[in-house]
Amino acid sequence: MPNQFHNLTNPEIDSHILFYGQQQCQPDEYFEGDNLRKNDVLYYVIKGTGSFLSSGHHEVKLKTGDLFLVPRSRTCSFQADHSNPWEYLWIGLTGSDTGKILKASNLPNKNFLRQIQNTKFFSTLTELYGVLNKKKTLLNHLQIASLTYQLFYHLVSEFPDHPPVRKIPKNDQYQIAINYLNKNYTDPTCNIIELCNRLGVSRSFLYSLFRKNTKISPQKYLIKLRMEAAKKELTSTTHNLKEVAKKVGYGDEFTFSKAFKRYSGVSPNVFRGN
Repeated sequence: MPNQFHNLTNPEIDSHILFYGQQQCQPDEYFEGDNLRKNDVLYYVIKGTGSFLSSGHHEVKLKTGDLFLVPRSRTCSFQADHSNPWEYLWIGLTGSDTGKILKASNLPNKNFLRQIQNTKFFSTLTELYGVLNKKKTLLNHLQIASLTYQLFYHLVSEFPDHPPVRKIPKNDQYQIAINYLNKNYTDPTCNIIELCNRLGVSRSFLYSLFRKNTKISPQKYLIKLRMEAAKKELTSTTHNLKEVAKKVGYGDEFTFSKAFKRYSGVSPNVFRGN
């Protein structure tokens, strides 16, 4: 390899955590949005339900596993449910580049993300919050800085900014969803939550869209794609179960075998033998 030397242009990104916390809200506890924040604040719903309203958008109901953003200098309000008030944690972000990073993701389009539990973004968020609550040392501060940028990385990579799709006809949204699943079902990270985020729709909306056009849910459609592909692999190749599982979007052969038996009524080995 030849000798190399490169200058790194604009290597610094100015963004860091200013404050954080956690709260179990009382029934109907309300946060008034007229008091504009000077920072961007991420809220993750640990349990319970509530409602969230940000300027320019309709009020939405959020629940365990959802995340919402209170952007700096924007009016937002949120309220805990009466019978099942939510508990959430929050992380306040500051720095001149924070807004630019957030805008590179899909989060500011509606200021919330639904059901993020099965994402690297969520894993990093929970790890980061745990580290924030530890004794502050040099190593701790370095770990916080590292995890903060990992959090941003996963936010932008897993929830990239997409043009709003609210004006796209439902039939087109359905076709986009079908094309996405047909193209990506072999990828283990392909899931219905990611599809909803790409379309900018709720799971209930996508469910009704699929029930109308295919008579089955989007999750069952995805499973059908994977299982029918698995049947072809089992009957036309000599690949072992680990290889078959990988080819149809499963991370391991055990999860694949259980899913295949639920779908077909027999195990993959029995199906191949028959």
